[in-house]
Amino acid sequence: MFVVAAWLISSSVAFASGPRLVKGPYMTELDDHDVTVRFQLEGAASAAVHVARDDGKGDAKTVASKSVSGVQVARMTGLEPAVRYVYDVRVGAATIGAGRFSTGRAGDASTPSTFLVYGDNRTDDAAHAAVVQAMTAVPSDFIVQTGDMVADGGNEAEWQRFFDIERPLLADHPIFSAIGNHELVDDRAGAAFARYFAAVDAAAGRVPPPYSTTRIGNVRLFLLNTVENWQGDERDWLERELARSDAEGEGVWRIAVMHHGPWAAGPHGPNQELLDAHVPELLAAHKIDLVLSGHDHIYERGAAVLKYIVSGGGGAPLYPVHPTATTRKVEAAHHFVTVSAGADALRVVAIRVDGSVIERCGFERGGPWDCDAAPSTNAGDSGGVGPLVDAAPPRAAAPPPANPPAAPSPRCTVTAPGTRTSPFGVFVGLAAVAFAAARRRASAWSSRRS
Repeated sequence: MFVVAAWLISSSVAFASGPRLVKGPYMTELDDHDVTVRFQLEGAASAAVHVARDDGKGDAKTVASKSVSGVQVARMTGLEPAVRYVYDVRVGAATIGAGRFSTGRAGDASTPSTFLVYGDNRTDDAAHAAVVQAMTAVPSDFIVQTGDMVADGGNEAEWQRFFDIERPLLADHPIFSAIGNHELVDDRAGAAFARYFAAVDAAAGRVPPPYSTTRIGNVRLFLLNTVENWQGDERDWLERELARSDAEGEGVWRIAVMHHGPWAAGPHGPNQELLDAHVPELLAAHKIDLVLSGHDHIYERGAAVLKYIVSGGGGAPLYPVHPTATTRKVEAAHHFVTVSAGADALRVVAIRVDGSVIERCGFERGGPWDCDAAPSTNAGDSGGVGPLVDAAPPRAAAPPPANPPAAPSPRCTVTAPGTRTSPFGVFVGLAAVAFAAARRRASAWSSRRS
């Protein structure tokens, strides 16, 4: 409780006199040359974001922010690749927030791109804060969120707690997020997710759908919406974008991020819609290297049509584990995962909140999982890749934690009635049509998912 209280108190302290910073600053839409800085102020004010190289070289730039449905947005463009930058948020002469980031390493194969993976933060603020605190101690270029940031995506108080707890992490780490079922519990929930994370293209006069793809250095992310029947627009879009990514060649790691993945050793189990629609086979045909998901509040590494990791231990109550034929390692633990994408190999380390290592694994392009037999307890050790375990049978579940994992809550569902057809609320005066379509599909999904 002390950790949570300290973070909540610090979140209300501004850098200098001026309007209070309610949320942020945080960053989205990072690539090799651009990043978007977002924040929310208490009351109306003219604000700007100032960005400069961390080493003091080159010219600094200042961009005035624009209010997008109450969230201030400043798109910083024309940055140099593979450069460390610092930024600060200014209202008049007052600096009210600051952070730093690195642009993607375009064309630089000598330095791995490193990012952190976590998800399912909802419900337990203390556990969520412990995970965030552990993540801030590990250097990384950006973070990947597997969804379910809050229990009710339409509840503004829960979003406020999320941003309060995440402030020290998000100030310095651009975030990429897949949408979870708790971000789609009702119309307001989908609109809130769009307001905070969607790439709003004001010039085109539209709100993007709840799925996207982006490239940061040598990593291509496909952020998918798995509250989806996979027979409509998202399937068509995915096929087109996968085909386009083929032209990027073998130097790019292709990673699919989704909330409810194809396989899982938790009570939610596999995503039957994905399997029935042969989405894993589609991804494999276009050389997707790894699937990242959440939804089940566990850590799991596995291999089937594709290699996959389930990371849903970001703060929500832990679930019991049920190893399957695709499971290679599973544990019910609050944790996060580091991913390091080098020129020829991708390495992952699963880390508990106390800094101890669940396991340390990796694979070369097209190769099987290759893991250390006995991972170090020091998360800072680089470690090697040891004996092959991909062909091993499913491992037994880890001993239960001191607080036994809980079964999924009845709230872990998309609960709005299926007869509703109204669009999401106004977001910058635009109808979020794609979010409404996802919402309608979610109502059917809720009858089958707890």
